[in-house]
Amino acid sequence: MVKYVALCVFALTFVSFGYGNVVPSRADNQLAFPSCGGYIFVDDEIVIDGPFNQDCILQFETQEDRILAFSVIDGDMKDVLHLLNIHDGFGIDFPILKVENQITHEVSQKNAPIVLYTTSSEAIVTFTKRAANSNMKLKIQKAVDCPLGIGDNTQCGRVVDDVSCYCAIFTTRNFYDQTMICLDSKMKLVVFENRTEEEGVQATWPGTVGPAYYTSMTDSRRDGTWVWESTMTVLSAGDYTNWFPGRPSYVANNAEDCMLYGGSYLQFWGDVPCANGYRAICEAQP
Repeated sequence: MVKYVALCVFALTFVSFGYGNVVPSRADNQLAFPSCGGYIFVDDEIVIDGPFNQDCILQFETQEDRILAFSVIDGDMKDVLHLLNIHDGFGIDFPILKVENQITHEVSQKNAPIVLYTTSSEAIVTFTKRAANSNMKLKIQKAVDCPLGIGDNTQCGRVVDDVSCYCAIFTTRNFYDQTMICLDSKMKLVVFENRTEEEGVQATWPGTVGPAYYTSMTDSRRDGTWVWESTMTVLSAGDYTNWFPGRPSYVANNAEDCMLYGGSYLQFWGDVPCANGYRAICEAQP
């Protein structure tokens, strides 16, 4: 889901803001900062590396309704925090992000690399010590906020990657009510674009334990034409699928118009009447 944006695009967004020169770009999908000071708009994901000088100050921003995620490639964020501060907002007087202050999701991978998340779309990085010989590569990504839950009897977590968020709704409702619960939380019923995504979700909330989970796929608009309703994407030949053997039903005008995983369909997809009550999975993508 994450894609790298050509550096020439980023180069057009760089401006000096009083701390040094315009930030130059390199041709290897990373950004180098031989002189300090610069503004970078993070449209998706960037990687920067040193050398970093003491008192170097870099300003980052992403779209207004998203947040920023900071991590270290081939390293541990805890090991580099003695070299820099990440301020949660535009200004060196804004709060400094600390590992112990981050939300810890119960369902997150325990051994995953540490990622620091802002609470807004803006951040400033200040280097407190000279790191001229450091091989540190700092990755900055656009991300969505991920709460612990979106209401009673729910659970959320970053179960697929560092920037998206998935929430399980354990209260059973029909397809339409579950759709609205997701929308009310500024999310959408899940769309499984590939096996990796589905495996991450099902490893966290297996449908073989308790009731099954609704996704956003339905053929209620036209019988036999399955659509991921959250993105209005028609399921076409060659797209990823995981149907239970013999499903979906091809009986004309059947009432089994919504897709879920789990329950009697085990880890596979099955079609059921949309009025039936099941759990659901919501998602938010950056």
